Amino acid sequence: MRPLAVDASLDERGLWTGLQDLLSRLGRDETTPDDFLDAVADVTGADRALLLLSYADGETVPVNARREGRALAPNERHELSRTLVKEAEQSARCVSMSAFDGEDGSASVQAFGSLAAFAVPLEPGVLSAARGDDGAQRGVLYVDFRDRTRIPSPRLAEFLTAAAALLSSVVAQHQRLQQARETLRGERLKISRTVGPTLDQLLGSPTFAPLARQLRAAVHSDVPVLLLGESGTGKTLLAQLLAEASGRAPIVRATLGSSDDLNTITSELFGHEKGSFSGALARRVGLVEYADGGTLIFDEVLNLPRAAQQLLLDFTQFGTYRPLGWARADARRSKARLICATNGDLDAAVADGRFRQDLYFRVAGHRVQLPPLRARRDEIPALARECLGRLDPSRPWKLDAALSRWFASEAHGWPGNFRQLESTLRRAIDLALLEDPDAERLAVTHVEAEPGRPIEQRRAEDPVAAPSPDWSELQRQRDALDAREREVIAAALTTAGGNVSKAARALGLPRTSLLSRLASLGLPRE
Repeated sequence: MRPLAVDASLDERGLWTGLQDLLSRLGRDETTPDDFLDAVADVTGADRALLLLSYADGETVPVNARREGRALAPNERHELSRTLVKEAEQSARCVSMSAFDGEDGSASVQAFGSLAAFAVPLEPGVLSAARGDDGAQRGVLYVDFRDRTRIPSPRLAEFLTAAAALLSSVVAQHQRLQQARETLRGERLKISRTVGPTLDQLLGSPTFAPLARQLRAAVHSDVPVLLLGESGTGKTLLAQLLAEASGRAPIVRATLGSSDDLNTITSELFGHEKGSFSGALARRVGLVEYADGGTLIFDEVLNLPRAAQQLLLDFTQFGTYRPLGWARADARRSKARLICATNGDLDAAVADGRFRQDLYFRVAGHRVQLPPLRARRDEIPALARECLGRLDPSRPWKLDAALSRWFASEAHGWPGNFRQLESTLRRAIDLALLEDPDAERLAVTHVEAEPGRPIEQRRAEDPVAAPSPDWSELQRQRDALDAREREVIAAALTTAGGNVSKAARALGLPRTSLLSRLASLGLPRE
């Protein structure tokens, strides 16, 4: 076997140039440990660069691991010499071993295909300054070489010692940022006291009279609640009122339909353990843990990908869950009460297989269908007055008689429900104050597009002129473009086997953009 070729590029001048290169990269925006490891690998020619952190519980785990600008697979992250890592921690200096130097531990290096490996400790004082309850206490930078043409000089130890000092600061800064973001995330997820009607006031409405008995029973039950209704009908508000009336705090809100990645959903819903993937410097608290003993409001549960529905099913059945990277035999437990909501057709989703039937039966303990605003016409003037009190409590806003009749009129369909009502009132307040800074009364003129006539009446009365040739040609081109777009999207969906995410990737679109186009073009989601 021919001897190893030593890389002479990292002489004294090369080391200085390499360190300058590393420092220049660190000055770009917010540098993450992954960015740093990529830079170390680029400068040194190493095949792999890893960051291992040791925690108070005695566990040492690879939390960042890179190769050729990508994260290593979970099994690849553990292809390293633990002996070398331990020696670096104990000696507080850079240590190395080669497949041909005869030192202890070289067998483990060879077993993973490495020709040489270096381990250098991070500065513990820098890490401890940023450490939280779950923060790292010690760290090690580990690099190895597997390509025979890129074996480094022993002088690389000097470079890696300097690099580890820099990495200590990067890790400490990243820990502080993660801790701050998790603190903000926890506060953002926990819903504060509702501003608006109480549950008793809501159930006092004539429209809610048929639902009052079931909703009052749900307050004193552990059974999950399923709220159905059009967008803007107040499902999230009702969920919060139910949670508050039951005394089940904290109240945590979850919306997980924006991702199809199972690991991302698992991490958000159930949390993850430190080292469970590259970049997981610390343990993350999941939504069900935040909501333990309280209420988890799951918005738009119908958007949860089918692959992730099993996770929610297991939790609703047993109250147990496993964070991403959880390696213990016993699962974690949470006593969070679940309230789910959706504006979609859940029955149709169950029928066509988009939503698991067994999960439906678990979340629909109390099934409540909220009425749209157009079904509450007689109550709209009172609802508008109540809404005005929330929007501008600084003055006693009133509706004149004509505006009260306008709100209750069947000429308005209120497709946006309460959101549309609120936006209408906001605009009316602005127009009234524009006319009179001391105004306290709203009139029909403040809600109409043209004074004196509602929008629907104006459209019915105005004559429709014949479209111009230019406009007609533009419409023809739009229709042709829409038809072609339908063909392209339909073909992509067919190739992807009906999977929207795969079709979106093939088209080069975000999944949300493709879903929006499917709705606009009248195409089925799958």
